[in-house]
Amino acid sequence: MQTDIFKTYKNVFDNSTVESIWYLITHHSIEGLESPIKIGKEANVFSSLTNEKERRAVKIYRVSVCDFFKMSKYLEMDSRFKFTRRRKQIVLIWAQREFKNLMKAYENNVSVPRPIAIRGNAIVMEFIGNPYPDEPRAAPMLKDTPINEKMPGKVIEEMKKLYKAGLVHGDLSEFNILNYKNKPIIIDLSHAIPVLSNSSHELLERDVQNICKFFNRKGFDLNPVDVLKEIKSKSEVKN
Repeated sequence: MQTDIFKTYKNVFDNSTVESIWYLITHHSIEGLESPIKIGKEANVFSSLTNEKERRAVKIYRVSVCDFFKMSKYLEMDSRFKFTRRRKQIVLIWAQREFKNLMKAYENNVSVPRPIAIRGNAIVMEFIGNPYPDEPRAAPMLKDTPINEKMPGKVIEEMKKLYKAGLVHGDLSEFNILNYKNKPIIIDLSHAIPVLSNSSHELLERDVQNICKFFNRKGFDLNPVDVLKEIKSKSEVKN
């Protein structure tokens, strides 16, 4: 590299994160990181390019500042992953969990970013937005966009498809749904748990309440009980 690139990453990330980025670069998943798209509580998302100049998004979980208590609480609900209290291991499992959930949702036609590669605490996925050559512009969050009359139904349909795929998002709100050309794209699936988990119904109810509150503030009239029935109706859940 590209020593200069390594030094730049070294000033921002810990050694294991730098190694993950370097692995993704040397295995041709990305060329490097560009500008930040989103700075979150647990992770940062960057735009990136491939050797073929295809733009992608790279989500990097921060090892040092994550909410380990909250992560542990969700991991205890998910029998797919071995539970641990080791902080770094929790972050690595959290990233694996999001990648696995994205893959399952994508394969079942849920509108989510296409997962591409994972290494350590770094996930490469489809870039959702307008990939301008000089200034990539990510799709805005649902909360920051005008809402047309069809959007509530579209969001509920995606929730239903996710449920049928065997997952409950677990932390769904207007903050982790993108509005891309009037199409909802669900993001941040690290919290998602299998429908057959003991806590899935409680989390689904919370997701429904969040979505109904948001749209009702916008002038719609959604009944959470009816929405919950719609999501669960005639849904042959996959394992």
